[in-house]
Amino acid sequence: MKNEKDRSRRIRVTAAVCAMVIVAGGAAGIYSFRNSDEAGTVPDKSAAVNAVAASDDSIISAGGTITSAQLSDTLGLKDTSVRLTVEEVLISSGDTVTAETPLYSITSDSLAKAEKTLRSELQSANSALLEEKISYQTDKNEAYLLYQSELLLGDTAKNEYDSGMSSLDSELKEADASYKEALNTVNSTPSQISAKKSEMNSKQASADSLQSCKDQLQQEVNEAKSAYDQAAERYNRVTAEYNAAAGVVRYLGNALGRDISDIVLAQTVSAVKEERSSVPAEGGDSRPDGEGVPDMSGMPQDGRSFRATSFYSEAVSSEEEETPEISAEEIAANALNEGLETMYSTALEDYSSKKEELSRAEEEMKNTESDYRAKSDSLTECSSELKEAQSSVTSISKEISELESALSKAKSNLSRLRSEYNSLNASYTTDQLELKNKLDTDTASYENAEYHYQITLSTIEDELSAAQEAYDTAEENLRIYEESLTDGYINAEQDGIIYSLSCQEGRSVNISTPYVYYVDESGFSTVVELDQNDITQVSIGDSVMIYSSETGMAKGRITAIAAGESTSLADVRFNVTVAADEGADLYSGETVNVYFNYGNMKSGDFSDFKGETGSDGGKRSFSGERPDFGGSMPEGFDPSDMAGFSRRKDD
Repeated sequence: MKNEKDRSRRIRVTAAVCAMVIVAGGAAGIYSFRNSDEAGTVPDKSAAVNAVAASDDSIISAGGTITSAQLSDTLGLKDTSVRLTVEEVLISSGDTVTAETPLYSITSDSLAKAEKTLRSELQSANSALLEEKISYQTDKNEAYLLYQSELLLGDTAKNEYDSGMSSLDSELKEADASYKEALNTVNSTPSQISAKKSEMNSKQASADSLQSCKDQLQQEVNEAKSAYDQAAERYNRVTAEYNAAAGVVRYLGNALGRDISDIVLAQTVSAVKEERSSVPAEGGDSRPDGEGVPDMSGMPQDGRSFRATSFYSEAVSSEEEETPEISAEEIAANALNEGLETMYSTALEDYSSKKEELSRAEEEMKNTESDYRAKSDSLTECSSELKEAQSSVTSISKEISELESALSKAKSNLSRLRSEYNSLNASYTTDQLELKNKLDTDTASYENAEYHYQITLSTIEDELSAAQEAYDTAEENLRIYEESLTDGYINAEQDGIIYSLSCQEGRSVNISTPYVYYVDESGFSTVVELDQNDITQVSIGDSVMIYSSETGMAKGRITAIAAGESTSLADVRFNVTVAADEGADLYSGETVNVYFNYGNMKSGDFSDFKGETGSDGGKRSFSGERPDFGGSMPEGFDPSDMAGFSRRKDD
């Protein structure tokens, strides 16, 4: 930023001096003009000026040499002490390369040193940046404080007075409000506390009543739960007996071929709950009750099952004793059928009795369960109301404590607040007069405060910017190294024909400068000289004709105009850069003639440049008058490029 400001200042000074010299006109000083700074466009010094006018005075011609611009590659590293040692040059001048073609191999030692140096430079730049940031904030704060003090109130004196008066009014009002608030608290809080205590006693009485109700309901719930548990236990017992009787009937009925589809098994309370909360085990018996023959191994082994077996045995024995003449197989079959019939009838009667008993047990269990649930719901509701009442009591008790605390605090502060208010009220007039006197006596002495502050800010910002730029450069240097050099090669960055190499084997490389130059075949240009009179007839962008007997005619245009070498103000020379149009049949080093304002020329009027200077040597004599620029500087001419004034600019 600082360099830009200095450059701008030097340009303005240079332009002013140049204008003074031109107006003065004819001074005896001799000035030289610098060459054009454009790379690859320096005119051939061996070719003299050939500004020969044709039949039309507006036609201007000048000779020059065709050049092709040189392109170059650089690694882009800046402000670093790193140097690399070339181990081997891999290409030669004239070779055609493409992007990423290796040009040089670098020694591993220099690469390792370069990386270490770059990382060290980045670390140092980072430390410097952090220190500068801290210093920047400190310096900025100090500058701001100094700026504020330098203002010496000035235009802000009235604001300070208004602020002081506002503060006095605010303090007095706050003191008055605080005293009145404390007084109101002392007067009104006791009645509020009394009301809250009455409300709390009412809530507490309600809570006590609800607690008694809850205790009574809890006892009833416990009793209902006990009755339900007893009914459920009886139901489970009766269910087991019923299932045993039903199992015998189903077994005997199935053996006798009777219809037993209405004989179903009952479930216990626990079995019902389990069935509701779980899925039947995989692979279990999924047949509905009453289908198939039950597994008799699960039947209760009580007296009935043994009596049935005994009855069967006795029947068989009786038949064998009474009819010995019948075969044993017939006796057994007859006895078995008669025994099964008798057993089935007895089992069916027992089943019916158990079924009725099961129905009564189920009804009793349902009634006790319903009573238990109803009492449980009542207990839950009562508990909720009790909890709400207890919460209200706690909340009111807290409010009472807060009110009592506020009352105690207000009583203790009342005397102090009254004293503070009286003191502020008494000193109000005195303080107001002091502020008015300060407002009347403060003067504005801050004309330079803003200027000094901005200069200081600009300086510290430049320092911070420089530190940030140094860090960014170091960071960018390391990034470029990691992306471009870690493989041990320096590669071409573009396609082209190698013009020259700037590195040699075994030599260290300054990685901040170009390491290779290319021939730019995409366009040709030439630089010719025109004097101060001819230069006023051409402008940047004008079309020109480029002629050579070898390659013929080609069109081009003016791309730049810059000060050239001159010996005096009477002979001011300008370098005019001409670029050939794309596709022109030219070659680098070819001598050509450039024609400006060639509109009326015929093809036979064009000729090769011979180097003649004409009767006046290609120069116009100085008549003692200032050069004629046609009332304005030619487009593209920058007086700051004048070499004679460069030293003055730098000074």
